[in-house]
Amino acid sequence: MIKPPSLRDHLTAALPQLRRKPEDLMMFIKDGHIAATGTKALAWQWHYTVRLIFCDYGGHPDAVMGPVLVWLRAHQSELLHNPETQKRAIRFDAEYLSSKTMDLVLELDLTEAVVARPKQDGPAGSFELHHRAQPPGPHDMPTDAITALYLNGQQLAAWPALPSSSAPGA
Repeated sequence: MIKPPSLRDHLTAALPQLRRKPEDLMMFIKDGHIAATGTKALAWQWHYTVRLIFCDYGGHPDAVMGPVLVWLRAHQSELLHNPETQKRAIRFDAEYLSSKTMDLVLELDLTEAVVARPKQDGPAGSFELHHRAQPPGPHDMPTDAITALYLNGQQLAAWPALPSSSAPGA
């Protein structure tokens, strides 16, 4: 699975609290299963829920959601485009620890497709595993790169622009 580390890197770059203290973000994989067929090709899909726990988070929750949505647009866009998946694509819980901090929990349902291709420079029977790039969604169009979010004039989050080839396997 390569999406969880990519998401962690993206969120750590975006959120000042995580840049200072990356251990404030805990990640868990749950409800995972593999979908594979008995076809000639060796290929499968990882299906899982990634649970993100932002511990003692002192920022505005919008500062988390903006970068998450930017990452999803590049890595799991069908969650945002499909009316059926939109209903449960991003789930959350929060526990206010004080008037200034909370534990914020997000759950995202992710998939990753893996395919084995013959290795050209390897011995006979050698295959290289490739994670397929996220296919563009029906509404994916070039847009202005989102690299910072503000609320009431205060910067909540900032990160480098995601390159167009940032999807896994690209």
